[in-house]
Amino acid sequence: MGFVQKFIGDAKLDTAHSENGNDRHTDLADGALDTLGCIIRTMGSASFPLANEADPSAFAAQCDDFACHVENGAAVPSANIGQSADGGREWSQVRRFFIDRRQNEKEFVTNRLEDYRGFVDDLVSGLRQIGPRNQETEQSVRESLDTIEHAIVTGALPEIKAALDQSIETVSETFAQQKQDYEDQINDLNDRMSNLRQDLVTVQEEMKRDNLTEVFNRGAFDKAIAQCLNTQFILNQPVTLVLIDIDHFKTINDSWGHAAGDQVLRSIGECLERSFIRKRDLVARYGGDEFAVILNDTTGRHSKPLIDRFFQHVESIVVPYAPPDAHVSCSAGYTEITPSDTVESLLVRADKALYRAKAAGRQCARYSPPEEE
Repeated sequence: MGFVQKFIGDAKLDTAHSENGNDRHTDLADGALDTLGCIIRTMGSASFPLANEADPSAFAAQCDDFACHVENGAAVPSANIGQSADGGREWSQVRRFFIDRRQNEKEFVTNRLEDYRGFVDDLVSGLRQIGPRNQETEQSVRESLDTIEHAIVTGALPEIKAALDQSIETVSETFAQQKQDYEDQINDLNDRMSNLRQDLVTVQEEMKRDNLTEVFNRGAFDKAIAQCLNTQFILNQPVTLVLIDIDHFKTINDSWGHAAGDQVLRSIGECLERSFIRKRDLVARYGGDEFAVILNDTTGRHSKPLIDRFFQHVESIVVPYAPPDAHVSCSAGYTEITPSDTVESLLVRADKALYRAKAAGRQCARYSPPEEE
């Protein structure tokens, strides 16, 4: 298919020939060439400055050369394209020039967005730590004041002076340490901003998969749950964590072999991905026969039907090398994230809910409210 045909299609080209002859054909070709030349020049004047470009104006000049080549067959020295003697164009090189640039710009923008995401995560983590640090400082000051007050009420002048000296030293050390902590944190954030290091949850880490089940692995979960805590702290949007454990998994391994156990784990992974299908959610193998699911923008109340759907999928799992009446079931515990949560407090709450599900006879889910300690 010719160049003009790619722009206007066979039918339109045929119509142009039949109605207006070669003049019409020439007008269409010239218009297409002018339009493509304009597109290439605009790409040069309004492009993203890539990280490895020492002089962005050089790319604009290269775009101008390619535009002239498209319009009249002019040379493009930077691409080793000479002046056309017969008006021909190197269309394959024009296409490759445009495609390579757009791909490089996409990679550049994607990396920068990931870098800034990482910086924001660092900043939020620092803000989350300020509250506890201030509370520790306040407690230290209060204890020092209590010491002075007690000395004034019960002690003689030397005791009061000793209490004052000790309190002043303690408070000074406390504020000095707090100042140092803040300065260290600010320096770390400044380094992060200036260097734009890779995002804490890099694309490679996010795509790490468990080799057996093909869901995300524990490392990806650890990164994701920390990021969810920061996001929830800023946006106050609901996030639910679900911990899932295969009931009597040891019996499956002991009775029918580890090959059967491996196949059950694979089947559970498949059931999880069929049940929690949104791209913004994360399904991971937490360890052994335990899995974890992060449900973003989802409350505990809205999580329950999704967990029930997973249980229904599990009922259809067939255990290989086992009698026909052998079946697989799971227990689940889930809880919502709160702004004051740490990863540890969140996992403890979800674990408590999971233990209650097992104590209730397994093959069920239990919920731990956020206020539960």
